Amino acid sequence: MVTAHDRRPYLAGAIDSAVRAGADEVIVVRNFSEPIAGAPRVTADLLCPDAETNVKEAAGLAAARSDVVAFLDDDDLWTPMKVTRLRAWFARPDRPVYANHAFLPIDAAGQPVRADHPEISGKSDAAVDEWDRADFGRFVTSTWRGNNSSTAVARDWALGWLPTFRRAGWGADLSWLVGAVLSGRPLFVSPEALTHLRLHADNMSHQRSVSAGEFRARHRQTCERFARSMEVLREASAGVPDAPPSMTRYLAGKARGYRFLAELEDGAGARAAARSVLRAPAEVDTGALRAARVARLSPGVARWLLYRASRRRWRLAPAGPSAV
Repeated sequence: MVTAHDRRPYLAGAIDSAVRAGADEVIVVRNFSEPIAGAPRVTADLLCPDAETNVKEAAGLAAARSDVVAFLDDDDLWTPMKVTRLRAWFARPDRPVYANHAFLPIDAAGQPVRADHPEISGKSDAAVDEWDRADFGRFVTSTWRGNNSSTAVARDWALGWLPTFRRAGWGADLSWLVGAVLSGRPLFVSPEALTHLRLHADNMSHQRSVSAGEFRARHRQTCERFARSMEVLREASAGVPDAPPSMTRYLAGKARGYRFLAELEDGAGARAAARSVLRAPAEVDTGALRAARVARLSPGVARWLLYRASRRRWRLAPAGPSAV
């Protein structure tokens, strides 16, 4: 399933990569209706004006007929072996309901690059399919890659998770992981890179190559969306008696952290918000906690540091031989 919102230049390439990888059906869910350049093969082309990724994916799942549905953002690409691997993973004896794998970064022109962001370079490949579900936060930060275009789900299970998933609205990749863990069903995580993740200035999550003012506006909107998503997922986790306690704590901390960062970027009451966060530091994501310590003294300096940190995190360099 390819989801697209406003971005047009990459869509045909994304669809073509899914076709070349061997997808049985290709469902496009987008908010614009003009013909797709190159006219690649599409099974269903759905119009969905909602900006929330989860809402688009929910619409596509309802239209899908395949047993396994894999997601692809309009600006990313699948590698030729993607579908072959998915078929093998979902045919395992333990019958996983969720799979996730690694990816390689590319730039706007599609050329391999090296990126230093911890979501890309800070992950361990050791025993990625043997997580014991004991420490959800550590699993997310040290092993799980995330990335919507590296996620696939069993459709029969996913349909039951859709009401919560749709309500979360944003953060589709983490929403699927949380749902799979809460189901108690098997999941599979692979270190094999089967997706090319495109890093460019028009990607809402990456916020590269933008001015400080544009970063502030986009970052505030992103944090508001993620805060709402984390709150919905935390409620879902708290409502499952045997859910890992570490998951509920992690989601609560992320929700509060994102909420504070949105308030900081908004500007109104930033110092008061920082003081509130610092009164209960154990309940807040560590990155937001660091920003709160600075914002208590100077919200302006805290905002500038966030902007500088984002530029540094998403700094790109030519790829080495192993990334080609």
